[in-house]
Amino acid sequence: MYNLIGQAVVGASELYGSCLGSDNLRFVRLGEEPEYEQLQQLFENADGIRLPLSYLKQGRAFLCKNKSGEVQGGFAFIDNGPYRSLEQIPMKMVNLSEQELTEITGVCLSSGNGLRRLRFWSFMIGQALSSPSNEFIYAVDSTKLSLREKIFNHIRLETLYEGVVKQLEGMSETSTEAVELTTKAQLFTGFGKLAYREGMVLFNETVAQRKQLLSSTFKKPMRLVKKLSFQLR
Repeated sequence: MYNLIGQAVVGASELYGSCLGSDNLRFVRLGEEPEYEQLQQLFENADGIRLPLSYLKQGRAFLCKNKSGEVQGGFAFIDNGPYRSLEQIPMKMVNLSEQELTEITGVCLSSGNGLRRLRFWSFMIGQALSSPSNEFIYAVDSTKLSLREKIFNHIRLETLYEGVVKQLEGMSETSTEAVELTTKAQLFTGFGKLAYREGMVLFNETVAQRKQLLSSTFKKPMRLVKKLSFQLR
């Protein structure tokens, strides 16, 4: 069932993505070394971690570009272990079957409007729902409270571990992270919450812009009236 839902979500993201005009995102599945290097560099710039190319190639990786061909973001699903998130947990504190897992990593997106973000999240979550795995793991920096509140609190099923993690290849130093678990069912319900949140943000932004436009439009004739009034005196 979730496979069909995932395909529908990806299709819907393509449909309303066309409403973004020149700011629409085009997703490309990676296959060539230079493309993997682009995602590697992009995530390093965003998060400070240089994910090994060999690791990114263990699964399915995507870049998203605007109509000018400029890279705007990307993500990867790692389908074959060993998984970095589990390796970071001290002394294997969690007992999960790696054969039933997919790891979500390398997630990054440059800033933009609500529709743009919704286009990104719907494509990514749609791809996850279409994947063979039912369970997903990921690690997120514990200090990024705003990001966790806005995004990961919606899709998280359970926090497996939170604390200082092992320093792996590509990390300049140890960090405090949360290793979290989610499922297709949780991703599906979480996407609904994300979509609602982004929709409300977009609605509020649109209302604020219209108010500002009306205010500036109204001020011009008022300034003219005041000027004429002054001249008549």
